Amino acid sequence: MIVTLYDTPPALRPAPVVELNRAIAVSQRDGAERGLAEIEAIEDVDRLVEYPFYFAALGELELRLGRGDAAREHYASAGARARNAMERRFFERRALEIRGQD
Repeated sequence: MIVTLYDTPPALRPAPVVELNRAIAVSQRDGAERGLAEIEAIEDVDRLVEYPFYFAALGELELRLGRGDAAREHYASAGARARNAMERRFFERRALEIRGQD
């Protein structure tokens, strides 16, 4: 249902953040590999390279695929781009949790 809402006519030319959110919804419906493919298909991905939640999404999907090292790297990238201390702590804590799962 959520993916369908992202695919409605007003969203035909969405901003990269909207496309990222859609990719996350697709990953919930169709799995992490499909979600990563959707993220890779974002045309203006360059506009997301300073957006911490882009890297957090990549990290979470990599984690779901069992790739802890890649997930930690993405969370470290998210932390480096955090917009405030609360976000930074969250990303750092997430990276530590992933390290503890190895």
